[in-house]
Amino acid sequence: MRKVLAIALNDLRIILKERGIFLNLVVIPVGIALAVGIANGASLGGPAAAPDVIVDVIDGDQSARSAAFLDDLRAANTSLLLCPMDNTAGDPCGLGGAALDEALATERVRAQRSLALILIPAGFGEALAAGEPVELVYRSNEDASAPSYIQQALQTVTQRWSAALVAARVGAEIVSGVTGADGAAGDDVRAALYERAERIWAGEPVRIVYVEAPVSEGASSGGEGFSQSIPGIGTMYVMFAVFPALSAFLQERRNWTFQRLVMMPVSRAQIVGGKLLARFAFGMIQYGVLFGFGYLLGIRYGDDPVALILIMVSYVACITALTLALLTFVRSEGQAEGLSLFLTLTLAPLGGAWWPLEIVPSWCGRWAICRRSRGRWTVFAA
Repeated sequence: MRKVLAIALNDLRIILKERGIFLNLVVIPVGIALAVGIANGASLGGPAAAPDVIVDVIDGDQSARSAAFLDDLRAANTSLLLCPMDNTAGDPCGLGGAALDEALATERVRAQRSLALILIPAGFGEALAAGEPVELVYRSNEDASAPSYIQQALQTVTQRWSAALVAARVGAEIVSGVTGADGAAGDDVRAALYERAERIWAGEPVRIVYVEAPVSEGASSGGEGFSQSIPGIGTMYVMFAVFPALSAFLQERRNWTFQRLVMMPVSRAQIVGGKLLARFAFGMIQYGVLFGFGYLLGIRYGDDPVALILIMVSYVACITALTLALLTFVRSEGQAEGLSLFLTLTLAPLGGAWWPLEIVPSWCGRWAICRRSRGRWTVFAA
């Protein structure tokens, strides 16, 4: 084992002494990771605030009930910007000083300057007080990306208010049947029951907690862009670090370095093992440079560093083993360099190093490797 380590340390020392090693090991990978991360939505100035979702509202009632309804809608989704009610001096609604009416709001939805339109009819508050059903009008552009969760927030509020209204109506009928309360007395009972039902709903008697990916607040200042680009570009440059062993083996054979090593008291397995171990260590150094830079940016990759290191070790070991397998096929340094470049620039994008796999089309190219998951074909690299 000492002979293998000696060969590996010697080769690693030679690799790190190469001219331009700092440029290829640090500067270029870090620069590409920054560029790809920013292109994928990251920000060097910290996480960007979530953009407001513009929803136009035509309140034809202008009552306390309609104002309370809009307050509950804001509480259901804090990213909603209800225009023109929530418009400020900076004009985030993009109205440009124009008065919002139904025609203008409809045109804004069609042009996707707003993502939805809610019409509250006149008499909204009086109808609720009387226990009568009320229809709200909701319009959205089907091509926009947000209406699904806007509609979900609207349905949450309307279901809550509808349940309170039904409870008040049923309760008032029961009280009227038992006590004979009618007219003003019946209205008072209905109002009291409605307020009671609203207080119960405000306490959230039934809650569904759905956690998709718990991340501590402020854990990452780079956003999803750097969280994808740092490991992606790091993975690509690991291949750039390990695959050149193909041409290095052929060059040493041409320079008679191998022949001199064979004459020494070391076995061929020790020679090959030492040289592959040097490339493996160089690949881990490349990973360390990129992930260390990501740590400085504030990127965190889970709470189990041991598991992360095991994944890195497994990947670098696989690339090293692939290098050894390819060594049995190449016959010249030109073939080795071309094959190394081809594999790196093919496997890296297919594996998601350049962009998230979620944005790739559902079809798979002729040269892609495909996997079927949940009824969809996904492109990936082995």
